[in-house]
Amino acid sequence: MYLLKMRICLIVGLLTIVVCDGEFECPSKADCTCSRGINGDYELLCPRALGHATLQINVQPMKYMTVQCMPQNNNDLSLLSGLQIGSVKAFVLRLCPLPTMPFKDLMSTAGIPNVKTLQVQSHSNLGNSLTRAHLAGLSEVTQLNFASNLLTEIPEDLFQDTTNLTWLDMKNNNLRLPKGIFRPVPKLEVLELGSNNLTYLEPGIFRNLTKLRLLNLWGNRLQNLSRSLFTDLNNLENLDLNNNGLTTLPPDLFADLSKLRNLNLNGNEFISLPQGLFLGTINLEKIQIHNNRRTLRAFPPALLSNLTHLREAYLNDCNLTNLPEDLLWGSVLLINLTLQKNILATLPPYLLKDNTDLQKINLGYNKITEIPEVFFSNQEKLTTLDLRHNQLTNISKNVFSSLRRLEYLFLQDNDIEYIAREAFQATTELKVLDLSRNKIAVLYAEYTDTDFGRHSILQSATKLETLLLSDNYISELYADWQVSMTSLQILDLSYNQISSLTIEDLQFLSTRLTMDLSYNNISVVTLDNAETLARHKFVSAPTNRQENESVRVILKGNPLECDCKAYYLVKFLRGELDPRVEYIVDFDVTNFTCSGPPEFAGRIVRAIDPRVLTCKLRERDCPKGCSCSFRRSNLALVVDCSFRNLTAVPLSMPASEIVLDVTNHTELDLTGNRITSLPNELGKGYGRVTELKIGHNNLTKINISVLSPNLEVLMLENNNLSVIDNGSLKMLENAKGLRLLTLHKNPWKCDCSSKDLLLFIHRKYKEIISFDNITCASGAYFSNITKTDLCPTPLGINIGIALSLLALLGFIICLILVLYYKYQREIKVWLYARGFCLWFVKEEELDKDKVYDAFVSYSHQDERFIVDELVPGLENGSPSYKLCLHYRDWIVGDFIPNQITRSVEDSRRTIVVLSPNFIESVWGRMEFRAAHMKALSEGRARLIVILYGELGNTDQLEPELKAYLSMNTYVKWGDPWFWEKLRYAMPHPPNQTKSIPLISQALKLNGTEKLVNSAVDVNSITTPPTNIIVDPLKNLSSKLS
Repeated sequence: MYLLKMRICLIVGLLTIVVCDGEFECPSKADCTCSRGINGDYELLCPRALGHATLQINVQPMKYMTVQCMPQNNNDLSLLSGLQIGSVKAFVLRLCPLPTMPFKDLMSTAGIPNVKTLQVQSHSNLGNSLTRAHLAGLSEVTQLNFASNLLTEIPEDLFQDTTNLTWLDMKNNNLRLPKGIFRPVPKLEVLELGSNNLTYLEPGIFRNLTKLRLLNLWGNRLQNLSRSLFTDLNNLENLDLNNNGLTTLPPDLFADLSKLRNLNLNGNEFISLPQGLFLGTINLEKIQIHNNRRTLRAFPPALLSNLTHLREAYLNDCNLTNLPEDLLWGSVLLINLTLQKNILATLPPYLLKDNTDLQKINLGYNKITEIPEVFFSNQEKLTTLDLRHNQLTNISKNVFSSLRRLEYLFLQDNDIEYIAREAFQATTELKVLDLSRNKIAVLYAEYTDTDFGRHSILQSATKLETLLLSDNYISELYADWQVSMTSLQILDLSYNQISSLTIEDLQFLSTRLTMDLSYNNISVVTLDNAETLARHKFVSAPTNRQENESVRVILKGNPLECDCKAYYLVKFLRGELDPRVEYIVDFDVTNFTCSGPPEFAGRIVRAIDPRVLTCKLRERDCPKGCSCSFRRSNLALVVDCSFRNLTAVPLSMPASEIVLDVTNHTELDLTGNRITSLPNELGKGYGRVTELKIGHNNLTKINISVLSPNLEVLMLENNNLSVIDNGSLKMLENAKGLRLLTLHKNPWKCDCSSKDLLLFIHRKYKEIISFDNITCASGAYFSNITKTDLCPTPLGINIGIALSLLALLGFIICLILVLYYKYQREIKVWLYARGFCLWFVKEEELDKDKVYDAFVSYSHQDERFIVDELVPGLENGSPSYKLCLHYRDWIVGDFIPNQITRSVEDSRRTIVVLSPNFIESVWGRMEFRAAHMKALSEGRARLIVILYGELGNTDQLEPELKAYLSMNTYVKWGDPWFWEKLRYAMPHPPNQTKSIPLISQALKLNGTEKLVNSAVDVNSITTPPTNIIVDPLKNLSSKLS
């Protein structure tokens, strides 16, 4: 039954909606176009003729109808006739003149039976044209709006037929109100009379409005306010008297307004207020006395005291110079107090003693120089405190000691120089702290040094999200900002005195932090350990986590020195460091330029080549008359003595401990001096010189052998050199690191004594710059000269020498061929065992996908031999091999025959450790058979047999094994050549082998147990052929006889 009733109700409801929505349809007979919007509303333009519409009508069925005249003040409202709009709650007439008929009749012509709200906004001067007749028959209207019509006079009986009005809006007119104007509307609850230029209100004008809850009289010029005006408004809750030019108020003005909750007195011209003004407003919750246009130097004592429901007091912009200490006593529920933009210099210590519920206090933009230590002692619930733009010079120890719930503290634009170490000890809930534009130099909390560095006085404020310290004198960063403030999002240190920055300074536990260091004195940014930190920090973190770790650092406006200390910064900005560094730091370097040194001043930092960045060394560490610097890119000590008019090389090079610690070689530039020679012995530090530029001097001789054997660059151009001794040439020949040499523009001697120099130049032409410009004193080019040109030789002698050499070479070749033919096997084994001539050997393409070099087949009773001898010898030897072993590489639980087959398939060789135990092993015989069949199928020798122990009578062996042993190679454990023979039979690594056969012939065991040749032919490019054992059982009897 219940479900049936629900269904009936649902159907009735749906039908009601359909009927209601269907009450209005676009009229077919009216002279209007009609269109429906997406929200179910309709727009009508009348008349229908295109471009000639004078009325725009918007209808939301059951809600409202809006009529707007086009152009303004068009009075052709007759077009509404026949529209049949139906029931709506509101009728709105905009930009139209008053109709010539009552509004009731006008709405009836449009098919509207009645409305609850009538709104007329002509925005034109209606003057005194509004009469009672216009409102005739509107007894059902509860809300009436005649705002912004420039009405000047209205008749006293205007509302005689609208007795059910509860809401009346007459703002933005120019009214004079008759005394009895509101008598017909006793149900009125909201009365809006703002901005009407009212200067006088008749006594008793509100006498019968006992239900009035809101009265707005703002924006007038009222002068006759008295208690009698509001006597009957005993239910009034909201009164707005702002901007009325009031200079004072009668003491008993609000005495009868016991239910008043909100009072707005801002924007007036008070010069004083009477004591006891609010004694009658015992329920007042919000009071606004701000933006006073004249100086209100002080409030009377206890003005806002004992208002036990007061929650908000806005007393800002009143030019107050002092406050009575009992101003707020007894107002225990106050939560928001605003006193900003006054002229307060001092604060009464116990002003807030009873306001224990205060949550927000704004004392900004005053002239307060000191806060009494007990001022906030009872404000434990305070969350927001604004003290900006005052004249505070210090923050004492206990001033904030009770503010345990404080979250937002604004102290910017003061003169604060000192903050007590304990000042913020209690403010553990602080989220935003602004200390910008003060005179703070030190925030160091004594006795708080840790392994991470010094902590600040803010170390207890671990929940800080925004810390603003711009425009102070701060010169250091504090450890607690990095390791304790895990929620920090904004750290503004712009316009301070910070001079350097390291990657360690940027390691914050908080994520997505923006750190503004713009316009400091930062000349050094060191990122030396950035890559190490990035790798360590994100060794296992996913990329998205890494991105969240990034600290954004703003560096614009700093005097960065683009020297060696900026090396890693420049590399980072150019994207040349480990990409993971970008996940821990992100520099905003928009328009970031170098301040020095002079050669880089003004250049964009990221455009500098990091390889040219250097740091100047102290003058005392450098040879006299020279300049020294450290180049970070290649750890070079650069000694520049060029063009200094020197006649001799410096006695020594810098070799102090600090220089040796940071550099690994020296580059010496002696270009453009008057040096004639190098001394036979060079002083301290010259052993580290790898680059010597001594061109454009007067060198006539040079002993290069005294220079470092690690020489890489030697520049000797533009000197007077004619010869280089053989010792110097030999030194240059042996200098493996030599990459650049200049010899041009010297008067080289070109005779037979210079043949070694010529040969040297021809051999090293790639390293010699301007090779084509090296000339003899005669002008001949070395590039065109041959040895014969320097040392002509008779033809007969040359022919004799050539023939002798050819004969000797032929004899040596023949001797080598004979010896190789006779002992080729022994030679190859000996060479391979010692790692010589391994280019002969290569592994075939067939085995390129094999996982293992060899599968070891053995009896488990011989496992100690395998583990202790065979495996270490092959896996740890040279070359090393990868072995497949039962105990290590087999899958536990897998089918053994499958594992045997797979191991043989995945290995290039199978090593069979043949012992008495192996012969008795079923699985060993199966492994041998699998390997043997694999070798037969591929026609390649894949088996290597190691004889371990005495086998006894071989007649007991299985036929296949017996046949194999009689026809193939095996190696006996204990043979002095055991390891050489075994490695020779193993696969040869590709980088060691080319084309030598691994086992060129089948070998038999003779009485001495040494490898000997059988009569099998050799395939020279593969492992041994198996054609001879394709059918080994066929000749079994003959082989064993």
